[in-house]
Amino acid sequence: MLLPTTTIPEPLRANEAGTFTEDSVIRRLPEIARRTIAENHLDAAHANAVEALAVEIGDGTVTRIDEPAAADADDWDSYVTPHLGMSWLDAPWFFIETYFYRRLLAATGYSQPGDRRGVDPFLHQKQIALDGALELAAQLAEIIEDTRTLLGASLWANRVDLSLWPAGEDAASARTDAVLGGRQSHLLVDNSETAAEVLNQPAVNVHLVLDNSGAELVADLALVAYVLGRRGRVTLHAKSHPTFVSDVTVPDLDETIRRLSDEPTQARDIAEVISAGLTNGSLQVTTDPFWVSPGAGWTCPDHLSTQLGAADLIVMKGDANYRRLLGDAHWDPTTPFADIVRPPSPLVALRTSKALVMAGIDPSVAAHAASTDPDWMTSGEWGLIQYAPPAT
Repeated sequence: MLLPTTTIPEPLRANEAGTFTEDSVIRRLPEIARRTIAENHLDAAHANAVEALAVEIGDGTVTRIDEPAAADADDWDSYVTPHLGMSWLDAPWFFIETYFYRRLLAATGYSQPGDRRGVDPFLHQKQIALDGALELAAQLAEIIEDTRTLLGASLWANRVDLSLWPAGEDAASARTDAVLGGRQSHLLVDNSETAAEVLNQPAVNVHLVLDNSGAELVADLALVAYVLGRRGRVTLHAKSHPTFVSDVTVPDLDETIRRLSDEPTQARDIAEVISAGLTNGSLQVTTDPFWVSPGAGWTCPDHLSTQLGAADLIVMKGDANYRRLLGDAHWDPTTPFADIVRPPSPLVALRTSKALVMAGIDPSVAAHAASTDPDWMTSGEWGLIQYAPPAT
């Protein structure tokens, strides 16, 4: 990933009064912490640590993560150092969010010896979300040859991520409708034809950077099954630890495949193709610490850029990954996408907008969206299928 060709603006921060960014930090992050207490069987020490984290967000400052034996301790020391002593509102928002989720893992004992080691604090919500996604999987299996519909499903499934739409609060049918309901009028950018042309090539090599578990992962696996069915190859990039509530880890992927395999519907067809791909090597699963770091896209390490550079198409899923691509900065929404996102291989971003970060939008399209929905950049109701050619 190369640097943008234009000056990089300031990052979003929660000290911007009255913004979604401010609300996300001062309201949503403490809510997520306290929901974690409610949904996990934490002992008093871990519960108190999570509650202390929730309280700290309001008037505390950035401190080091006190886990010197953790595998990522050195990485997080380097991430934290530039922001030490800053308030949670003054530090860059993308750093604060990734920092919060890493602090939450520390508070629940995820990376420490003991009964909570390796226990996903968001597992309860993920399980409910997967239960509600099985109906969607059966419907997707019926349209497995329609590339652009699969791209659309993969996009709109991003609407129902668990940090904004907690599991259990809507029926499975509502989630299915949210994914397959057809929302062409809410597409801000539609480069699906360009992406489909690449995906339709025989023996195509795709690297897909996953976002949310549940409905979105099911939709992503349907797209993967399509590529594998045409003798293509796919590498799935999962998260190395739980983050952003619903982001896909390797155990989430394994459990989703298992559940689809057990279904008495056509959902099994997707699981069979996926399982065969894992067996014959046409489907690979990998993780990298970069995907849970606060780093902007252009700070992608060389080894990961080399991996992505082998792809015929990089599919970048979801809002947080999009924000990473753009450095979570205050870009003018009309700035050309390819001036900012300069990947080693062709890239398509599938994202429903849930943050004040955007690029490559036609001014007339932005004006229409704003007149229709005052919160168009943060409501999750507006989508982008956005293409960037390889950087030269």
